[in-house]
Amino acid sequence: MKVYLITSDSHVLLKEKINEIIKNDTNVVRYNFNDSNIDDILEEASYVSMFNEMKYEIVLNADFFGKTKLNDKDNKKLLNYLENPYPYTTLIFTTLGDVDKRKNITKKIIESNSFLNLEAPKGFNLFQDIKSKMSIYKINDNLIKYINEACLNNYDLIISEINKFKLIKKRGEVITDSEVKDIISSNASENVFKFADSVVQKNYKEAMKFIIDYKNVKGDTLNLINILIREYRLIIYYKLLEKKKYSSREMLSKLKLLDWQLNKIKAEASLYHIDDVKDIFLNLSNIDVGIKSGKMDKDMALYNFITFLMEY
Repeated sequence: MKVYLITSDSHVLLKEKINEIIKNDTNVVRYNFNDSNIDDILEEASYVSMFNEMKYEIVLNADFFGKTKLNDKDNKKLLNYLENPYPYTTLIFTTLGDVDKRKNITKKIIESNSFLNLEAPKGFNLFQDIKSKMSIYKINDNLIKYINEACLNNYDLIISEINKFKLIKKRGEVITDSEVKDIISSNASENVFKFADSVVQKNYKEAMKFIIDYKNVKGDTLNLINILIREYRLIIYYKLLEKKKYSSREMLSKLKLLDWQLNKIKAEASLYHIDDVKDIFLNLSNIDVGIKSGKMDKDMALYNFITFLMEY
């Protein structure tokens, strides 16, 4: 049997691939490497069954193939096992992080053609994937786009949200604007916009907690940065229009906002001096350029930005 190494940026794709490998077999043992060690894993993998039964052993969070590493002793033990795996065990290592192909343990699995890298669809491919999955219903492309944007282009969030339609709609039924917005907006995007509110309103403890939770579901940090850029841009525009004595009606037209949105921006704008908002917006813009040019790590850049913001 094989030893697999599966990496992905999606919990959903990892689960699908594991199910595809193990099929309906019930002789499955699961480990989380955060709560176990190499000795336990290899002992289980090498356990000799009296009846030579086939077994699947799944090891989640095997990040030692990438950013972390095993000590020399454990690395040697694992390499020895990979040289001569137990024939009745299929060992499946998984990680949501990148792998280091220079490591000898990683090279060994790649050489055996058992390395799988599953990337969630992005951009136009993601749009097409959502459209395909929703094709059992009657739904227009604008609503497909809305689902994508409301879930911040996060594949796992999208799959979680569109699965909810199975509870309320039958194949071939029409999905309306209000149904999509009731299900998607109130569940998927609400917390993300709460994150923006917590940052702008200087509730940094709540903001940092959200970032950690968001990363746990493999959310793209760049999406959070883009939301903050939009929010601070609106605050700048509001302050400039306010200085020019624009009425609320004129502001609604200029900023293309609803009444409640304008009231929120007004309250947020009162927390800042115009010069401070310009500094913050410039900092965010530089971060955006730095990330897209490959000069900044997006996660570290966002953490640094929150620290920078504490000065205001």
